[in-house]
Amino acid sequence: NFQESIAFSGLTQPTNIRFASNGRIYVAEKSGLIKFFDNLSDTTPTVFADLRTKVDDYWDRGLLGLALDPNFPSSPYVYVLYTYDAPIGGTAPTWNDGCPTPPGPTTDGCMVSGRLSRLTADASGNAMLSEQVLINDWCQQFPSHSIGDLQFGPDGALYVSGGDGASFNNVDYGQYGNTNA
Repeated sequence: NFQESIAFSGLTQPTNIRFASNGRIYVAEKSGLIKFFDNLSDTTPTVFADLRTKVDDYWDRGLLGLALDPNFPSSPYVYVLYTYDAPIGGTAPTWNDGCPTPPGPTTDGCMVSGRLSRLTADASGNAMLSEQVLINDWCQQFPSHSIGDLQFGPDGALYVSGGDGASFNNVDYGQYGNTNA
């Protein structure tokens, strides 16, 4: 006897949701947008941050992890985990949410990297002021199992999970090469 009802609309491929102590609800979209609702009754989201030029939104890739600082909004930090649209040391956008052939998404893959960043919110929590990259040190060759999620533990530490970016078609242990593609 379950009934389906829509809690929030105006979203495209939401991947993560976090509730702030002030009643706001922050939602990450796969494309790289972060929106918020003022409360559970709000029907129109507001854009908090737009990371779409940096996020590789392709197959399993995108903005997947979102966490609010445990003291948010008094500590104005929003943590994000996303597929950065460039190899380690590269500049986004490289692939623009695609992977042409060559190199091909399941042939040689389009190299990207996983990125963990801390976004600083303005005093009202309405908009992102800046992004500080904390980690950008793992590469992904294929468009599967990209990055992971973020959670603050009871110890106050931020825990990050990472996907493998492995091949859909073959056992992948780094043998494919062409990692400069």
